[in-house]
Amino acid sequence: MFPMRLGQFASLAGGSVVRGNPQSIVNKVVFSLQERLNPQSIKLIHPAKSMERQLSYLRQQRSGVVVTVPSLKNHIPKHLMLITVASLKRSLWKVCAWQRNHSKATFIGITGSSGKTTTKEMATAILMRRYRTLKSQENMNIASLMHYHHLRLDSRYQVAVLEMGMKTLGDIRQQCVVARPTIGVVTCVKEAHVGHLGNSLQNVVRAKQELVDGVKPGGILIINADDPGVRKLRVNPKKHRVLTFGTRPGATYQATHIRYTKQGMEFNLGKTQYHIPIWGEHNVYNALAAIAIAKQLKVPDPIIKDALRKFPVPKMRLQRVPGKNRRLLINDAYNANPSAMIAGLDVLRKVSGPSFSVAVLGSMNELGSHSTKGHLQVGQRVAATRPRLLVTVGNEGKKIAQGAISAGFPRNKVHTFPNQPNVVASFLNRHVPPGAVLYFKASRSLKLEHIVNRLK
Repeated sequence: MFPMRLGQFASLAGGSVVRGNPQSIVNKVVFSLQERLNPQSIKLIHPAKSMERQLSYLRQQRSGVVVTVPSLKNHIPKHLMLITVASLKRSLWKVCAWQRNHSKATFIGITGSSGKTTTKEMATAILMRRYRTLKSQENMNIASLMHYHHLRLDSRYQVAVLEMGMKTLGDIRQQCVVARPTIGVVTCVKEAHVGHLGNSLQNVVRAKQELVDGVKPGGILIINADDPGVRKLRVNPKKHRVLTFGTRPGATYQATHIRYTKQGMEFNLGKTQYHIPIWGEHNVYNALAAIAIAKQLKVPDPIIKDALRKFPVPKMRLQRVPGKNRRLLINDAYNANPSAMIAGLDVLRKVSGPSFSVAVLGSMNELGSHSTKGHLQVGQRVAATRPRLLVTVGNEGKKIAQGAISAGFPRNKVHTFPNQPNVVASFLNRHVPPGAVLYFKASRSLKLEHIVNRLK
């Protein structure tokens, strides 16, 4: 896309140049309020965000181009060039679509109730060894944030790996309309975000179906053969090439000899052995999806193996943190749903072995009418995996405690707390012996990492 003339950018965005020379050159869009503008950079000023902070930033800039709505034009410093558009949202969609239409990169869309970010990071770590690769940043995975990725595209990129999440039905469809992925990946279909979808698990299936339907005709679908929710998706082998991954016979990419190590997981794919620096059998599935992507783009096995072994584990996703008194803290606190929390409890059991183990579990949001059932199911899994201590955080977290006790977990090993990091950390420091293994997971709003930070 860049470089281009200011007037051309305004035209693409459906706006007009209010101040500045339409023939002047612009070469990038700036997203951060920490990055300084120059005469060739563009800053989008959004009326729905903190205006004082945005305007304070602009007053500190000596030059640059501002794009905003007409009602804000009198607030923009006069020395800055200015483009006005009727709707910033519609303008961003127009520019993103233009960007995609002029890109020759292979676009890959990844969705699923969990595992999206880890799969994206694994795939990117592999592909960047062979191709210039753009990836969606952090967890910016809904339609309204697509511009953060598409506006960074340039002609040098050969591959784009986009994580596609959703808040409502239609969100993934909107992303696919612009991105038009050639390869689509579905990691799993479970209860995450069901509260946003009318408390209907069938609507979760419908939301993930949007990616299946959004992959270009003749493209490739890579799906989890072992996941019951994925099996509810409608796939058409006449429209797409369908590849599967899993641990059972029949999968296109079947992992065997799965085992825990001190640093992560090992597994075999055919005669090739792989290692990933993160625990959990569910992460073996994520690795299989990443391997399947890489093989479609003809990345050699030695590169795939080395990249997976060294891939950067996303923060707060089964992240190993050294704790005080030789404790091991497993920070899995980025977000949570029942299936992911149950998988984490299995990791705790495997990693801790005979050591003193503690499950620190908090409320899971966005489950809607499935909330009580989901929390009780996690409690039942606690009773089955038998950590030495269960600590719950938050109002909904109490239901995890109830589920554990009702399933036979000793009541004297259960402790419930409100979301007060200092209080929880103080309790853990007093009652957890040296050398213990502690596992932390809850929804993002509880920010259990504050407890981890007090123990590390």
